[in-house]
Amino acid sequence: MSTGLRVGEASAYRSIMSNWRLIRPKSHILETKFHKSRIVPLHPSTAERLRHYQAQRARLHYDGLSEAFFVSEQGQYLQHRALHDWFARLCQRLAIAPTDGARAPCLTSFRHTFAVTRMQCWYQQGLDVPSLLPHLSVYLGHVHPQESYWYLTAVPELLKRRCPPIRGLCPSGGTPHA
Repeated sequence: MSTGLRVGEASAYRSIMSNWRLIRPKSHILETKFHKSRIVPLHPSTAERLRHYQAQRARLHYDGLSEAFFVSEQGQYLQHRALHDWFARLCQRLAIAPTDGARAPCLTSFRHTFAVTRMQCWYQQGLDVPSLLPHLSVYLGHVHPQESYWYLTAVPELLKRRCPPIRGLCPSGGTPHA
């Protein structure tokens, strides 16, 4: 949840894509969806956890098996389907289930939570969210700010707060309805 990466971006992550030793650590996300690349700033605590994982990886001699950063026990890239299956089993074991016919949690939920939480923080700070939405869009790797718009519609609290100033971001060109 701390980076907003897509599941595929995280599973395709390679060791060479990071610079965690900086005062402001960052990761380079290369040639992802729509062949876009971007730099993703990391919170220092996230960079520290990644450094710890990297050390564990080296200790277990996985670092020489492939370019993959997050590896299977065979040292290969983690498969998208395997990650989703693992997460579903984990949720089941922890008794995390949807309520009232809602969708089950999935790994993509972390990305959605990241985006929604960022916007909620901006509103709480009294910032101009419509003007910041293009920055969030770039951070998430969206081609157009309109692609980030639907995060607002996923959370009624956000949808009610500032719909009028966001008219131009609505994919249909209109104003969303609460």
